[in-house]
Amino acid sequence: MSKKDHIDNHKLEAYIMNHYFQGESPGEIDLKVDDLKIEGHLSECDDCAQKAHEMFAELKAVSDWSVYEDNQTLLNLKVYEALKSLEKTVENTGIKHRLTRWVREFKGLAGGTVKVMMDMYVNGKRKTTKMITEGVEKLNVKNSLMFDYGVEMAPTRSGKNEIVVNFNKVKAQNTDTPIKINLDKKKRTLYVEFDADKEKQMPMGILLPSKASGNPLLKEPVYNEVQKKWEILFEDIGEGEYYFMFEPGYTV
Repeated sequence: MSKKDHIDNHKLEAYIMNHYFQGESPGEIDLKVDDLKIEGHLSECDDCAQKAHEMFAELKAVSDWSVYEDNQTLLNLKVYEALKSLEKTVENTGIKHRLTRWVREFKGLAGGTVKVMMDMYVNGKRKTTKMITEGVEKLNVKNSLMFDYGVEMAPTRSGKNEIVVNFNKVKAQNTDTPIKINLDKKKRTLYVEFDADKEKQMPMGILLPSKASGNPLLKEPVYNEVQKKWEILFEDIGEGEYYFMFEPGYTV
């Protein structure tokens, strides 16, 4: 299939329905010959790729998102669509260029990801606010940032202090630059700090709602002249589940 021979709508819809709405990913099954041709064509033809994204959005709108919200392929596509949306709406030329790079060079994969739960019910039990570092690997590029939970001393009923895990604080464990993320339920904030010099460029961050509703939020790091560190701050975070992702392509 050449670039000028565009994919007809019937074949494209069948391809999307087969691979993205049946819990299958094109990279994890034996693709048919036609599917391989479509895959190759979509990687080369911007017009058909755009049509595929629009068609997916339409199909998603008429489906029950809750059935598919944990499907890895759909989540990757949701991230990709969010980046494309931000790329179109952002006015700053520098940020637009970085978003374009994120989409084209890294296919929407992140430089590091944590799952965020802000004051939400879990399995009908009491509300929970915490970050989750596991199960997000497929959203990231290779050699991405890896995070571990913070630990601190806390008093027990017996009056003794014990080491406990703090799920509201995580830190990067594979970087030269110390990176910390703090989730605050009372302030409803997500705060990121990079202990790095002013001359060093730090990655942007995106806070993406995991559900169908809600818009992605993009923040650039800002250098704090007093504290001598870079910071990202998301405020007024509503109840719900999110993915916080770092821009890829930076050595920190």
